[in-house]
Amino acid sequence: MTLTRTMRTRDRLRLVKAQTNLAEVVHQHGVALDGAKTSRVRQAPCPFHEEGKPSFTVYADSQRYYCFGCGAKGDALDFLQAVGAATDLHQAIRQLAGGDAENARPKTFNQKTAGRRREYKRDGPMLRSAMRHYAELLLAPDRNAGARYLRSRGITRKTAQRLSLGYAPGGTLRDCLLAQGRYDPGRVAQSGLFVDGKERFAGMVVVPEMIGEGVGWLTGRAVAPAAQPRFQALPGPKPPLLGGGRLDTSRKWVVLTEGVFDWLTLMQWGYPAVALQGATGLERVVAELEGVSRVFLALDADDAGREAADRVRDLLADKEIIDAGLPAGAGDVADLATLADGRKLFTRRLVAAAERQAVNVHEGGKPIR
Repeated sequence: MTLTRTMRTRDRLRLVKAQTNLAEVVHQHGVALDGAKTSRVRQAPCPFHEEGKPSFTVYADSQRYYCFGCGAKGDALDFLQAVGAATDLHQAIRQLAGGDAENARPKTFNQKTAGRRREYKRDGPMLRSAMRHYAELLLAPDRNAGARYLRSRGITRKTAQRLSLGYAPGGTLRDCLLAQGRYDPGRVAQSGLFVDGKERFAGMVVVPEMIGEGVGWLTGRAVAPAAQPRFQALPGPKPPLLGGGRLDTSRKWVVLTEGVFDWLTLMQWGYPAVALQGATGLERVVAELEGVSRVFLALDADDAGREAADRVRDLLADKEIIDAGLPAGAGDVADLATLADGRKLFTRRLVAAAERQAVNVHEGGKPIR
């Protein structure tokens, strides 16, 4: 591609973005946003994963979207590709420019299917059995896609084992559960672990929310780059914070982040950490952090992260909220996981933030340095 052609593409891209209303594009593809058309922030149930309350958020000022539940984010061009309405960036540009009307409707996305709300019984014993199975598959001696993916994200085998992570290759869980003799087919079908007869988390690394020795909730991240959906979660109510069940509030401080891999990274580094699970129901975060007096924010360096930070400050007004921020060039904590000095870079930010507020941050009884 010549420089001139590249510049034409960039100019066209800027023009298309400037003329596009993201909320209208989202609405045209079956996602019903709440609020008035003039509202700065509007929400809807996420089209990319099942959820009971809306976490999919569209920001009018930045013309970007973000789901606090599954982490999906981007602009109108990203949205068209994510819902299957465009196969690549160039086709998405043509659609927004009005030159590809034939492909304007999504081919693989169906709001009725993706957004259906089914009632599942949260089956604690079965979730625990499922996670044991997935953990065994992840930690099996032979290498698998789940283990390779975690390594590529900087998460070690030791961390995976400590946090009870698993891998679902697909096609193994049903037989495993039925073979135990404790679960009949009807109970298995209603567990939420299957969708249309297939494993919900097939092809995903699975992360459990542990409550003591029990499993209260599951979320998954696809390991294949092109897989859709990229995220899945067990249907029904989800905890307001990932990691809340593991939090030792006797430490009095915690690092609050957003994504699953942000949380995994902080836990690997040994910090007391929790991750936000959605834009709605944030009032429940207050109860989850009872006993914690100081909260360090390490949210994404984008509009959604800043929006979440403002809401957290309002909700946790009785606590000391300190913005730790991120090192230059990092979009989120997970970006630091694969860097040799990633932990050191983040620790410097954390310590500097604490010193600005004239407070001490301790790790293992000693100040972090």
